[in-house]
Amino acid sequence: MYPSTRWGWIGNGICFSSLVEKKVYKTEASQGFLGVDSFLGSSHGWLVMGKRAWTLGEIRLFNPISRKSRTLPSLPRGSPIRKIVLSSDPSRNNNFVVVVIHETLNVPTRLAFYQHGRGGENATAWTELEGSHDHYFDILLRNNSHLFALSKDHSIQVWDFGDTYNNNNPTKIMHFRPSMARNGFHGTMMGDKKWLVESMGELLLVEREWLGDNGRGTEKFDVYELNIAAKTWEKVECLRDCALFLAKNQPAMSLSTQKLPRLKENSIYFADEYHEHSHGGDIIDIHVQGVFNFETKVVKQYCITGANNFSYSPAVWIVPSPW
Repeated sequence: MYPSTRWGWIGNGICFSSLVEKKVYKTEASQGFLGVDSFLGSSHGWLVMGKRAWTLGEIRLFNPISRKSRTLPSLPRGSPIRKIVLSSDPSRNNNFVVVVIHETLNVPTRLAFYQHGRGGENATAWTELEGSHDHYFDILLRNNSHLFALSKDHSIQVWDFGDTYNNNNPTKIMHFRPSMARNGFHGTMMGDKKWLVESMGELLLVEREWLGDNGRGTEKFDVYELNIAAKTWEKVECLRDCALFLAKNQPAMSLSTQKLPRLKENSIYFADEYHEHSHGGDIIDIHVQGVFNFETKVVKQYCITGANNFSYSPAVWIVPSPW
């Protein structure tokens, strides 16, 4: 299995599809995901799963390679998760932090965290992140300790989780709104979907914009690099020696095309979904996977699936661990 895969349900197992091999691998049902009906993303090679998407109860981590699992505390019902990130690989370190963007009844999105294996109050339940506002596009954990959050007004907020090892709450250390450098896209951000991703030591912002009424082949992506010293977003013209991987509700990834030469350099691999109406008026979820060539700005699609045809969750990318 190669590092980049997408998955879906086939019967009572999980399907992993390798892009480079053009092969499908199936893992049979196991205790790791029995009873699961919602896949929430992946982080550090672990799938994140829940039993209900909108009335979420139990949250479970499952490693499809080692077949190990971890059970996390439940969020309050009616608090669907929009994004979840882990500070480190649970296979290598039992002391890790989990951070989520989740919804509540009265607030669009909030940030909450859970400490695994550290004892104290934060190891038994989710804790709302102090100083977080009410709407976030994305979150990213860098160096296992610094949480970067991109808010609706495009400001960057940073929390230091380093002292949580001593059972202290994270400290907010930075909050600023970067301006758009002169080479920015019309001086503003136009995309309807945004991701933060660390690539070669730099923090990038990726925007996706629909260019028409139909999502098939009409994706456009722009990438910006954060200049922390100048507090500006600077337009990126080339993704040298790397490829980016995006999905709806999981952390974005950057992989080296030198280490993985079968990946396409200067490309963005994406897995997304949109909605269409059938002739009968029913809403059909359409799942689209493709590759955006950052030089030619052309999308090459490799899979379009109607979710209503069979039991299917939104696709995620996963880098197997251990690898």
